[in-house]
Amino acid sequence: MITEDDNKLVREVLEGKISSFELLIDKYQKPVYNLVFKMTGDEEQAKDLTQDVFIKVYEKLGSFNFKHKFFSWIYRIAINDTISFLKSGRIFERLSDLGELQDEPSTGKIREDQRTKLHAALRQLKPDSRSIILLKYFFEMSYVEIGEVMKMEEKTVKSRLFMAREKLNSLLIQNNFFDHD
Repeated sequence: MITEDDNKLVREVLEGKISSFELLIDKYQKPVYNLVFKMTGDEEQAKDLTQDVFIKVYEKLGSFNFKHKFFSWIYRIAINDTISFLKSGRIFERLSDLGELQDEPSTGKIREDQRTKLHAALRQLKPDSRSIILLKYFFEMSYVEIGEVMKMEEKTVKSRLFMAREKLNSLLIQNNFFDHD
């Protein structure tokens, strides 16, 4: 089982076996980076924040509660650090002009334009709303898993996800996301 494997690796790290931490990094570096990148929209910032997350994970590993899943704990750290970063104002949104679709009937161009609009709309959401959308639809987590990561009840996850989807839908409509022929 994945949770047992993670817990075993954490115990080994706590006992001084650093190579087990390297295995945890190998396993979670890409998912953490993807989460941070989708929240920031900036590759370099995502790389830096991902590195910071793993430093913090290593420093705080002794406080990990084995009753919870390791991936939930590390995602929570990644989300908290990224939200703090976004709220600090150290990043500037670089949203391109999204008002025009390509005149070319190329499906690929329209899909790329829609992807750009989707990511721009996601970046306009508040960080908590963005996190919950990303965890549900990009990382395909269940409500229970999202609750573990976000430290909230399942019913709260459902209601916040509903509100986040409504806001995202509104932003997509404003950016003409659904208007393509």
